[in-house]
This record gives sequence, structure tokens and C-alpha cells, in this order.
Amino acid sequence: MAAPAQQVSTRARWQLHNFDRITPMRLRMRTETLSTLPQPRAGPDADVVRLLGWNTGEPIAEERYLQLLSDPRFPQAARALAVNMLAVAAANEALDGIFKDAGRYLASMWAIYLHLSGGLTLPRLKQVCAESGFLSSGRARDLLRLLLHLEFIEKLGPAGGRRPARYAPTATFMAAWRSHLEAALRAARVLEPAVDRVLEALDSQEVLETLARIQSESLLAAAKTSDQSWAFTRVFLHRHAGNQIAWTLMTAGEEGAFPSEASAPINIAEMSRRFGVSRIHIRRLFDDAGREGLLRWRDGAVVLEPAARTQIQFIYAAQLVQLLAAAAGTIRERPELS
Repeated sequence: MAAPAQQVSTRARWQLHNFDRITPMRLRMRTETLSTLPQPRAGPDADVVRLLGWNTGEPIAEERYLQLLSDPRFPQAARALAVNMLAVAAANEALDGIFKDAGRYLASMWAIYLHLSGGLTLPRLKQVCAESGFLSSGRARDLLRLLLHLEFIEKLGPAGGRRPARYAPTATFMAAWRSHLEAALRAARVLEPAVDRVLEALDSQEVLETLARIQSESLLAAAKTSDQSWAFTRVFLHRHAGNQIAWTLMTAGEEGAFPSEASAPINIAEMSRRFGVSRIHIRRLFDDAGREGLLRWRDGAVVLEPAARTQIQFIYAAQLVQLLAAAAGTIRERPELS
């Protein structure tokens, strides 16, 4: 049986969407309270128990997000996630295309999920795209064509009668997705070393499929409740190559904070070549981000404004929580990993 998707409670969603209104004193009080909670003894078994706590079958409480945001390892884990995504995209041209925007990424993930949960068809992909609220059902056909072009999916046979054609991920797609999940889990293990239990078993098709399914369920549930009006989401995540440009900005500058508060040098010509977009496209994106109060840029340097840093922190806290919950859910479903 599939593990329940990890959802954020109503109170936690309010907390995350209004974090910038929380005073430093309140956050410090929460952190001090969390630090007084009893901690499991050190050791391999304790590591697994701690990881399993991220997937209990109940909505994730706001304290877990605050705990993660106040964890001194969070900046390292979040930066590693962005760095690793850039690296895995650079190593795989097809994944590079998938990572261009959040819509492509999510639709690709859901293509695997649909295959594992009843079959991948165009009507089912349209339905899940519409339910997510993150992209329209109208994009589903184009995304299916893109996956066919990349040889990430293959048609299983002609549709019979009124039944729609079915598709399945290719071995190439699953191998690419494994490399992507490995890169993501390597970042998550900064927070929970027991993630290694899943990492070391990803060569198993059963483990890979279990992890991919649980993570997809979690992200679909999260997408349905996420706030698409955030400026950072609109300006970066839905723009062509905006995802990758954002990763570049997040990983530039000093490593002590995530994202950096300091001015970071940016080479627009290099970004244009790397991500296959025009310089004008990048400048327009930066101009729009500036008008939204997300960044300031001039003389080849970019400074992320507090509003952008806050939204990025929330997004990455949610991604890391979902990765930890998916790893924990995989161990729960596959006891041999524990």
C-alpha cells in the first residue's frame, strides 16, 4: 500500500506563507523550545528512527519546518540541493531540458507516477496537471511530445476502441531519474545521515520506483495547496530556464548563508550559453525580478532582496522535507532497508 502523501497542516501553511511576519524573538523561542526536546541516542538505529519521524502518515506540523529552518545544517543542505541539480543537468542534456521550468519537471515526475499507479495516458496526465494547479491541462500534450522526443517514454501500442494510448518510461528515463534522485538525496543526507539506506539501494528497480512514487504523491499534494501568487514562483519557476537561473543565483556568493545576502558576480553571457537562452531573455527576467522587489542587479552583480531570500528558504525547506519524508516512506514500505 502506498504511504500517505505528506501534507502541510492548515496552520503550517499559514506559518510558511507569513514567515516574514514572525519576529526574530518568536522564532528564537521556538528554536529554544525544540532544543530542549529529548533527542535519541546517537547510533545507526537512532539515525533511522529520526529519519522515520519525517513520515508518520500525519500532516507535517509547523514545528518540523521551523526546526528545519533553524537547523544550522539547513544552509548547507539547501545549497547542496541547488548545486547538485545544476550538476546533474549539465551532465545530461535531456534532463537539462526537463529542468528548464517547474512545469516540465513536475509533469515528468507525474509521468513516472502515473505509470506506476494505473498507466500513463494523455487524459490522466491532463487530469493531474489540472489538479495540481501548477500548470494547465493544455500543456500536457506538449509535455508528452517532449518526453517522446527525448526518448524518455515510449508508446506501448495503438489505442483500442475508445481507450487512449498508453505510454511507459524508458530505461533511459529511469536511469536519468535515478541520477536526479541520487543528487537530491545526497543533499538531504546532510540533515539525516540515514538517507544513505535509500541511496545505497537505488540500483534496485523496486526501491527506485517506491521512492519515485512516494515523492510524486507528496509533491502533487503539496502543489495543490501551494501559493502560486508568490513573486519568486511567477518570475523564476514558470519562465523558460528560470529554474536554472534561480539555481545559479542561489549558489553564487558566500557559503555561510542560503541564499547569500552578499552581492554575487553574474556573467549573463555565460548563463546565456549554458542554459540556451538569449541575453535579452535573462535581462528581462532580472528586470521583472527587480520590479517585484526580488533582486537588485547592476555592473555584473546581483543582490537578492530579503523577500526573495525568504521565499527561497520556504521553497527549499519544503523540498527537503518532502525528500526526507519520501526517503522515510521508502524505508517504511521496504523494511529490508532498515
